[in-house]
Amino acid sequence: MHLTKEQVTVLAQKRSCPRCDFDKTVGNALCRRCRSKLPSHMRSDIENIPSKDGWLVGRALKAAANYFDVHFQSIRNFGGGKKR
Repeated sequence: MHLTKEQVTVLAQKRSCPRCDFDKTVGNALCRRCRSKLPSHMRSDIENIPSKDGWLVGRALKAAANYFDVHFQSIRNFGGGKKR
């Protein structure tokens, strides 16, 4: 999955976490609580995402979705796919 620079920027600016709807820090893909549940090697790729490549962020979001047992089609909830 490859995200465009615009999609990464929109994801970074969203205020709520796509997984649990808690508030998240701007610039991260997930809230602090959800990030803390991920292994450390997965955490770094979804933090400070505006400075990262869209391909890397897309891969990290797919890995996070698989880790949380979310169906791959639900990747759109994590910010990929169609624009809202």
